[in-house]
Amino acid sequence: MPIKKTSKPVEAGALISHRFRGFSKYENTLKGLRAALDFGVRNLEFDVRVAKCGMPMVYHDEHALDGTGKKQYLCDYKASEYESLGGAFARMPSLDALFSTIKVHKFQDAKLLIDIKDLGFEHEIHALVMYYRLQSRAVYVSWVAEVLYRIHDLAPEIPLCLSHWSAEVSASDAAKHEVNISKGGIIPRIDDQYMTGVRYGWAVKDPLTGDMLKILKASGGGICVPENLLTRPLSDYYHDQKMFVSTYSYTGWQAINAHKSILNIDMFFIDNREVFERL
Repeated sequence: MPIKKTSKPVEAGALISHRFRGFSKYENTLKGLRAALDFGVRNLEFDVRVAKCGMPMVYHDEHALDGTGKKQYLCDYKASEYESLGGAFARMPSLDALFSTIKVHKFQDAKLLIDIKDLGFEHEIHALVMYYRLQSRAVYVSWVAEVLYRIHDLAPEIPLCLSHWSAEVSASDAAKHEVNISKGGIIPRIDDQYMTGVRYGWAVKDPLTGDMLKILKASGGGICVPENLLTRPLSDYYHDQKMFVSTYSYTGWQAINAHKSILNIDMFFIDNREVFERL
C-alpha cells in the first residue's frame, strides 16, 4: 500500500530556531536570542550545561575553546572564571541571564525548548523557569532520558521531548557520544546522580514503549530524531500516541517541504535564518 502524502503547508509555528543559528555570528548567545525574538520566531531551542559551581550555562558542547584556542571542559571551571578564560567562555550566557532577557523582551509568544545536556541539576533549572514564570512556555528536551524522568517527577504538566537516534548510530556520532541501546523500545531509569562533561544518548531502534513513552504522552510531549533516521511508519506510530514528531536540522525549504509531505513531521529544527525570512 503506497504511503499517503500530506499536503498541508508548513507554517511559522512548525519552525524551531536551533540554538539561534543564523541570528548572530555565534550560536547560543544573548545577541542571537535578541535577534530571533526581534524577528518574532515562535519556537526557540537552546542548550543547557552546568559549570563546576552548579550554575546552568547556555552552551551545546561539553567543552569549548578558551582565549588561547585550548579546549576546556565547562564542568572544570566555575561560572565566575568563564570571562577570564576568554574565547567561547567569555560570551557564554548563564541560563539566568537568558531567561531575564526573554522575560523583558516585547515579544512574549515564543515557546522555549530547553535542551538539558547534563544530569543532576533538574531542580536548579526548573527553579529558574518557575522564578521567571516561564513554565507555560517551556518544553524540556534532552538526550539524557533520566533528565526527563526527573523533570516529570518535578513538573508533570510541562511537555517533554526525548531526542534520540531511531536507527543505527553512525560511526561519527558513536565516536563522539556515550551511546546506550534500548531493548524493545524500553529506556530504564538509572542510578547515576550526576553526569557532566559527556555527550550521551540512546539508540532506540524499535518504537518507544514502557515508562518513557508513558511520561512523554502524559506530558503532551513528543520525540526528536535526526531527519535522516525518521520513517513514515515511525512518525505514524507517535502520532497515533498523540505525540508530536520533530526532526533536525534544516537549512532550506526543499528538504522541509519534502519531509513534511512524505514523513508528516510536526516541527523542524532550523539552522538558517533565511528559512524564516522566506516564510
